[in-house]
Amino acid sequence: AHVPILFVMLLLPLSTALVFFSLTTLPITMSWPRTLPDLAQLGRELHGYSQSGPAQTAHVVGVLAITAIWKHAWSIPGSVVWNVLAGALFSPAFATVLLTALTTIGSACATLLAMPLGPLITRFFPRALDLTRHALEGDSDEKGSPPAAEGETVKPRSSAWVRLSVLRLIGVVPWSGINIACGVCGVSIWDCMLGAFIGALPWTAVTCQIGDILQTVASHPSPTPQTVSSLLTSPAIIIKLVCLSFLSLAPILGREHLRALIAHEPAAPPPDAAEEKRASRWSVAWVQDWRTRMASRSRTRSREASQHELDVLVDEKRAIEDYLPS
Repeated sequence: AHVPILFVMLLLPLSTALVFFSLTTLPITMSWPRTLPDLAQLGRELHGYSQSGPAQTAHVVGVLAITAIWKHAWSIPGSVVWNVLAGALFSPAFATVLLTALTTIGSACATLLAMPLGPLITRFFPRALDLTRHALEGDSDEKGSPPAAEGETVKPRSSAWVRLSVLRLIGVVPWSGINIACGVCGVSIWDCMLGAFIGALPWTAVTCQIGDILQTVASHPSPTPQTVSSLLTSPAIIIKLVCLSFLSLAPILGREHLRALIAHEPAAPPPDAAEEKRASRWSVAWVQDWRTRMASRSRTRSREASQHELDVLVDEKRAIEDYLPS
């Protein structure tokens, strides 16, 4: 029973060693970029190396693939740096497709690695897992949910890959949490991969486009002297900035629509109808209570009137007896 867990524990140091070995094969003078100048220096070195031939390009792509998959598989921060670097090295379209595919493969690896660790994750992180599972599965199919009323339509449950795509787009749950929850909850690996590819595509395109813009600003391909401001106001850069703004703002502006897409709870009755129904119930209960009170009051009044009349008659009889001679 502990063999899968031991296997996962051994994979971490082995895969880490493979990543460091692959990085040492690149002809670079620095190990890891920590600042923007470091990233620019690394981009210049790798760009010059990758442009020297197809074998060198394949070498850079291979190392980039190994490190990107490793980062997503083990939830290591810093994957956005590789996206920007890929956008600076290659064309934005190729970099977007490549890094999105690598993100998808890494997410699938993270899901597979989380499956044997399901009991441990459930034991040590129950609340975080429950919140992620709730966001992933929804609550329309929970036990104890009331059946739909007659004539009331229930929205069909969306597919798993649709929910995964939307969750990645709106950013409700971290991507690493989604990958782990998919493995623990037993979501199909194909749904995980399709949801990861669609959900990661816009954000990967944004970061790769940023890398391409930074590379354009830093390289100054024009033979004439050109300032940074004039370069940023060129039509090509303006089009790229517009596309970048659209890709970055679209998931944010459409967040409510995306949430409604994955929400599958039965729609609540309109507030006017509910208030009217509540008011009618209250009025019926009030009328019944009023009738009961009026009946009790009428009975009480009739008793009081009869008693008063009896007292008057008794008093009159006593007065007559007093006046009569004995």
